[in-house]
Amino acid sequence: MNRAAMSPAQSQTPRRVGRWITISILLSLCALLTWRGFGFYRLSVAARPGHPDYDTLNPAGLLGHGYGIFGTALIFTNLLYLVRRRFANYIPDRMGSMKAWLNAHAFTGLSGSLLVAFHSAFQLRTPIAALTSASLGIVVVTGLVGFYLHALLPKTGLAAFKDRLTELRPLLPGFVTRVEDFVKHAPLTTLPHDASYPRILFTIPHWVREARGRRRGMKKAVQADKLFRVLKRTEPAIARALLVEFGDLAAKEVDSQAGAAMMRTWRSLHRFLAILLFASVSLHIGVAWYYGFRWIFDR
Repeated sequence: MNRAAMSPAQSQTPRRVGRWITISILLSLCALLTWRGFGFYRLSVAARPGHPDYDTLNPAGLLGHGYGIFGTALIFTNLLYLVRRRFANYIPDRMGSMKAWLNAHAFTGLSGSLLVAFHSAFQLRTPIAALTSASLGIVVVTGLVGFYLHALLPKTGLAAFKDRLTELRPLLPGFVTRVEDFVKHAPLTTLPHDASYPRILFTIPHWVREARGRRRGMKKAVQADKLFRVLKRTEPAIARALLVEFGDLAAKEVDSQAGAAMMRTWRSLHRFLAILLFASVSLHIGVAWYYGFRWIFDR
């Protein structure tokens, strides 16, 4: 069965399976790391030096330091998604689709953050460590919010609307013509790509009114069609369902416009926070190297 012939439920199945596999891997990793050092992590900072695993699990220990190195490598790898998106027109598709890179971006970010948390041994003893942890936490939270919005917001515009009209045209040509004319002249607020976040926030009420107007105006727009009036008398349930369906489909153009503007603003914010994270992690590594490892080369 090709992808085009798959039903929506069937096409969603691989995504659900992949999502649950990712969650299972992250939970398993968290459980494994917790099991390995639970006796150490549960102690207070003052009591930890007397634990047998102190030399292994403290931030400078063999495993603790390894968690930090591997987690940081994953986080830096995670930032390659920004490069892939920025130069999408110059990178061939054989290097992976944007969806695949986004999924890898989310997985490496979450797994890297988990390893960094265990690297810190859940203690923040210096301002730089606190700054790095705060930056990482903010980036992860904003990333999860953006990932949720990316899946939630409509992206189809009027594609589904036009496809449905094409299907219905042989049966109700007058209805289709009036719906097309109504949507063509319906107001739609558009913003430039560089619109500021406050401007987008102030535009949201306009988008809400425009989407509501399309849903409510659909009934008035098609009343003049004779075939639809006949359908309304003979099959009122079907007629109401058509009005609701096409009202929702017409409103999706507004919803997708609003969603695209919000996602552009969110990406700018997330990118800025990622740059700050990169700077704080680099500072953390530089300080740790200068004060923790320079002695190796000063012998």
